[in-house]
Formats: sequence, structure tokens, C-alpha cells
Amino acid sequence: MNLRPRLFAIALICMAFIAGCTSTPRASMPSEPVLAAAPTQPVIPTPLPTPVPVYADGTEVAGVPIGGLTVAEAEAALSSALSARVTPLRLVAGAYTQTIEPTAINLHADPAALLAAAAPALGSSTPVRVPLQLSFDETALREQMTTFAAESALPPQVTVITSTDVLSRSFAYIPGRAIDLDRSLEIVSGLLRRGRATEPIALTLWPTTEQPRASLEQLTTQLEEMAEAWDGVAGVYLYDLATGAEVAVNARSVFPGASTIKTAIMLYAYTKLETFTERQWRRMRLMIIESDNLAANDILAAGAGGTGTDLAFRGAEEMSDMLADLGLEYLYLYVPYESTDYIRLYNVRYRCGPRDPVGEPPYTETGCALRATPYAIGQIYRMIDECARGEGVLLEKFELLNPDRCQEMLDLLAENGDNSRMVAGLPEGVRVEHKSGWIDNTQADAGIVRSPGGDYVLAVYVYKPLGDRAAWPDSLLGGAIADFSRLVYTAYNPIQIDPASQGDTP
Repeated sequence: MNLRPRLFAIALICMAFIAGCTSTPRASMPSEPVLAAAPTQPVIPTPLPTPVPVYADGTEVAGVPIGGLTVAEAEAALSSALSARVTPLRLVAGAYTQTIEPTAINLHADPAALLAAAAPALGSSTPVRVPLQLSFDETALREQMTTFAAESALPPQVTVITSTDVLSRSFAYIPGRAIDLDRSLEIVSGLLRRGRATEPIALTLWPTTEQPRASLEQLTTQLEEMAEAWDGVAGVYLYDLATGAEVAVNARSVFPGASTIKTAIMLYAYTKLETFTERQWRRMRLMIIESDNLAANDILAAGAGGTGTDLAFRGAEEMSDMLADLGLEYLYLYVPYESTDYIRLYNVRYRCGPRDPVGEPPYTETGCALRATPYAIGQIYRMIDECARGEGVLLEKFELLNPDRCQEMLDLLAENGDNSRMVAGLPEGVRVEHKSGWIDNTQADAGIVRSPGGDYVLAVYVYKPLGDRAAWPDSLLGGAIADFSRLVYTAYNPIQIDPASQGDTP
């Protein structure tokens, strides 16, 4: 039997059935509800915790090990350890000690800043080491150390040097000591920043350049001792031109005026004559520079309006009246120099002061017509100096005076040729505007000393009874004046006796 036609028919029937099923409209499908399949949920993996970074093993900050610690752990460890590293600062200089509390200079450590410097070791295998670093208020530290510098400083020590000659003495000084503030600040600041200021810091006391003066009390004591040791009467007057301070030892005792009063003669002429002729100026210079007596008489006469001895007498009286009007007691010259023979020859009557003893004790032997006191002659120099500076009584009283003319007087006095009395007690080159005088039993020198340590008026008179002598040698009386002058100069300019250049460290 042939089955091939039958199989072909069956295949066609199946194909037709399948085609009918796929072409059936959706509306003809059964109406029963159809359940949708649930969607598939994605699977989200659970993340593992991120490890907190720590500092590499071996890491140290300010000497505190923080290896293996987190930032928070390291900051806590540092804060605890560093609080003990901020301690009071102790400074020492010589025997003086000062403690500065941390709060006074805002001394503190900053853990966060220190840890920031250690950041390369965080989460790394390479350790780092960060040194301690402290912070502070630099202005406050300078203020504290400025106070320390002042309180630890040792002032210069003034003393007196004497020799075998009781009148020969000078003031000397040992330099003071003080820290070098800027240098010390560098040292202390460096130690503070590195946290190495836990032990006392010894600072060096260096010699200072300050040159002190002897006090007025010290000077007065020494002058009194010298005057007491002098075999006779010594009178000293000192006037400080800057401060007006005075020292007086027998300063109002009356002495023979000698040639020291020639400064007053010069002043008298300047108050009387607006200008000087060439001859008058030569005589003026001869009177001051060489202490010529006859030249002094000529200046007295010129001040009185002419020439000759008669007018010199008048000039002497007018000058003495001028000095009295200035309030200068026991400072006068009533007769010209070397006029004894003239007085006898012409039986000249002249003014005379009271008989000895006059003034304040101790007393000397004086003539009645020419007298001076250290105090009064010192005032002449003080007044001329004031006038040269544009002030004072001379400008008020005398129309012909002005600062330039008063300075001219001082310049002339600076040319005085006598170097054996006041000037002999001074270093070479010191300007001295002065006039000296000497007779058989008295020598004197008075003027202005322009010294590095200060300007001052000094008048020194020394009197020694003659006994059976005709006169005392210049070396004795003039040497005594030099001794007094040296003492006063060194009171203003003490001699350094400790030239140490190295500092003292406690």
C-alpha cells in the first residue's frame, strides 16, 4: 500500500490547524484573568568597612610615638603628653633669677600643627619624626626680658684711687654688667621653640659702656677730706652748667683776689665799650693770656673812658660797684695793680674793705683792697656762660652785651697760657676757659671746664701761711690746685680700672 499520499494530507491538515491558531484575534481569546510573572530583583553586594588610616610604625611627634594610631588617637596622645612640656621659663644672670609663667607669653604647643607635619606617615609604611615646636607671643617675651635685663643689670661701681700724697686722689669705676637684650632674645626664643627651655637658662652679663659720675655726696666728701689735709685754707666751688647743682667747700672764705679778678675786669670793659681799638684788644689779650698787670690797669682805665692811672683807679671802683650790684660779696678791686708806690707818692685815698678776718671761716690773710671768694668768682663764669647762651642777668643789665660778645670772652679765656694749675690736673686737649692768679701765700684758678662727662664751673683757691718764708713755690700751691682739679674732673669722667672685655656667665 502506498502511504505517501496519506502522510502528505496529514501534514497539510496540521499546517492549517497551526495557522488558524496564530491568526485568531485577541478578542476571541478566553476572558479569564491571566497572572503576570513577578520581575526579577537585582542582587546588591554588602560593602566591607573601609580601614581607618594609621601612622606608620616608628612615627614620632615631639618625642611621642604615634605609630599605629589614628589621627584622633594621636592628637589625644599628644595633647596629654605636651601639657607637661609647657613649663615656666627660668632665666638667670649673675645672682638674679626670674621666672616667667607660660601664660605671660602665651607659651603653648599646637598638636594639630605638629600632626600636620607628620601627614606623610599617615597610611604609609614610611615613618617620620617631627620635633617639638612651641609657639609664644614674641612681643610679650621681649617685654618680659626687657624687665629682666633692667633688674639683673649691675650698675658701675665708683671708687676713689689715692696715692701716698694725701691730696692726690681720683675717682675711678668698675664697669657695670648687663645682658645683651637682642642676643639673649635670640637664645631664649630658639630654646623655647624647640621645647628645650625646661631647665634654667643662664645668660651672660657683659660689660656696659656706660660711664658713671661720682655723686655730689661722694665728691663733697673727698673735697672736704682734701681741704682738711691741706696745711692752710683751701676753698672750692663747683657749679654744674647742665643741672645747676653746686658743691662748696670753704667757698665763701675770703682769699686775696690775685689775678683771678682779671676776668671781672674783662667783663667790666665789655659792659662799657661797644668796640675795642686795636691797642685795647692787644692789652686785653695780654691781660688774660699772660696775666699782665699793667695791661689790666689799661683796661680798667679804658672802661672808665680813657687812659692813665687816675682813670684806672676810677675803673677799679666802677668795676667793684658793678660786682656788688650783681650780688657778689667780697669780690672787689679798689686799686689798680702795682699801685703801691703811686699811692705813697701822691697820697692817694682809696676805698678799702673791712679788716681781716672777713667773710666766713676758715680765714686767710687778705689785703683790704683786692679780695675774692671761690663762690663769687665762680658766679662770674656762670653769668658769662649764660649770656653766651642768650640768657641770664648780664643781658638784662647791660645793653652792650649780647651772646656773641659773651662767647668772645669765653674764647679769649680759653687762650689762657697758664697750664700749671687747673689745667695741669686735666687730660690734654680739654677746653678750659679760665684765669689763674698767684701771690706769695695764695694761688688760685677759676674757669669753665668743657669735659666729655659734662661742663662745669670750678674755682679753687689755696692759701698757706708764709711763716718765715718769702713765698711758696708754684709747684706746691699750683700742684695742690691741680690735685683738686683732677679730683673734680674724674668725678665727671671716672677712670676705668676694669677693662674686661669678656662677659660674666653665672
